[in-house]
Amino acid sequence: MDIKCEYCDGFFDDQRENCPHCGATNKHIRRVSNQIPKTIDELKQYVIDNKVPVQQMHFHIGEDYKGPKAFGIYRDGEQVVVYKNKSDGSRAIRYAGKDEAYAVNEIYQKMRSEYAGHKEANAGRPSQPMPSRSKKKKGINPGVVILLCVGIFILICVIYAMSQPSTGYYTYAGDHYYNQRGDWYLYDDDADDWIPSSQPADSMDDYYDSSYYSSNYGGYDFSDSSYYYEPSYSSDSDSYSSSWNNNNNWNSWDSGSDWNWNSGSDWNSNW
Repeated sequence: MDIKCEYCDGFFDDQRENCPHCGATNKHIRRVSNQIPKTIDELKQYVIDNKVPVQQMHFHIGEDYKGPKAFGIYRDGEQVVVYKNKSDGSRAIRYAGKDEAYAVNEIYQKMRSEYAGHKEANAGRPSQPMPSRSKKKKGINPGVVILLCVGIFILICVIYAMSQPSTGYYTYAGDHYYNQRGDWYLYDDDADDWIPSSQPADSMDDYYDSSYYSSNYGGYDFSDSSYYYEPSYSSDSDSYSSSWNNNNNWNSWDSGSDWNWNSGSDWNSNW
């Protein structure tokens, strides 16, 4: 998912540690998650299950690789080591300690960041040769058809919404009603409760009182009734937390198999 840089207003992938336009630190990068692997073995299985192109990305999971231009993680006795081999063959240690979950998270986040970097570096690069141009036959523009269909659909929705009674309280023939998204409820004095009902009249607009409860309506507030339900919605945070293992949000790991994988990485930095 792309986010806006707080400093230069440029857009970049939310898993990059720094803005590629101005170099500012990404303060919103997620460093921990219950969905990511916790051990080296779990990370190996994650790579297999999700077809992560670790060889093209120069990542070595569970291996103390000595060659240049490589990221890796391996176990050395009781310690877990996360490293980067620079272009000149020198090594920068990112982490060396006993916290395996932390170490795995570091290399996992780097994999995501590197993948995003390669994706940006290869943006606009055609995966196949461009086809030769040919004269197109004149006809109806598909875009115009789509816009027309969308416009008709929106118009139908608006007309339908305008034809529906407003949500709230109504008084008809001395009885009190409540409309909730087209469903009608009557306050039954004998039962001292709200009960489902049919629409009392063809047009109820003239009998509308308010969307808020008043003691004049009798009984009690419909929002305290067992029939009342809150509007359903999904927040950005819920969507974000539930999408950690959704490969579609990554545009799939293996979608860039034809990329130039030597682009997008800074092999002279420490990480």
